[in-house]
Amino acid sequence: MYSRGRVLRFTAVTATVVLALTGFSSGHKSSGRHKSSHSHRDSDGGGGCSSSRQDHDSYTPSRSTSTRRASVLQDGTAVLVSCATKATPYATVEVSNPNSRRATFEVEFAFQDATGRALNSVVKQISVPARGTSNVQVKASGSLLAKLDHCRVEPEADRVG
Repeated sequence: MYSRGRVLRFTAVTATVVLALTGFSSGHKSSGRHKSSHSHRDSDGGGGCSSSRQDHDSYTPSRSTSTRRASVLQDGTAVLVSCATKATPYATVEVSNPNSRRATFEVEFAFQDATGRALNSVVKQISVPARGTSNVQVKASGSLLAKLDHCRVEPEADRVG
């Protein structure tokens, strides 16, 4: 009976983690089914030794919390490497990934005139290896280069997905 309770608890923990990671977006029917089967599991697990139930409860949150933290991606950082010039008609931005797995980031970039007015704003996506960096280039047209004073990049690269 101890192993049956342990299997049921493991199944409940796994289901809870999956639902937490998906944001309960799998639909109302499966959430409803899970909810009723979870209640059934709770009543089955409650019939056993109360001290093991209490140990399980104190163990479950730390396990599911650590699992969720491991799967959440952090935003990256973006740094302007070079602005566009007539000789090199593109700007280069370096994006860093602080995560332990490959991730895709969005970089917001603007070409600006001397008053700080945006001549052109661009959002680019780039895939960056785990704990690595990648460069993205933003091309500037000839007419834009004639008015260009400086480039600006948002320092935070938002994660995509």
